[in-house]
Amino acid sequence: MDTTTAPLAPIFLSHGSPMTALEPGEVGPFWQQLGRAVDAGGRPRAILAISAHSLAREPLLMAAAQHTTVHDFGGFPEPLYRLRYDAPGAPALAAQTAGLLRAAGLP
Repeated sequence: MDTTTAPLAPIFLSHGSPMTALEPGEVGPFWQQLGRAVDAGGRPRAILAISAHSLAREPLLMAAAQHTTVHDFGGFPEPLYRLRYDAPGAPALAAQTAGLLRAAGLP
């Protein structure tokens, strides 16, 4: 596995409806193709994901070594709530990101 340190270009992904996890249509093949394309350039050590899905009034930085799935939606079929992706965290990247945000004058 390549552990390159070169940064990847930013990618904006609109996740759309959570139902794409159960009924992926064209989304499933796109995600698979994207994963292969990222791997082809050298698998990243970490991915910084930025989301507006938070009830916090200020930016919130998650910095755990291991994160658990948060289902931040309601009213969907039960099988959707059983899907999990307990992603590994990157505390060192979180600390670096926090420093960059502070240096930029952001909370």
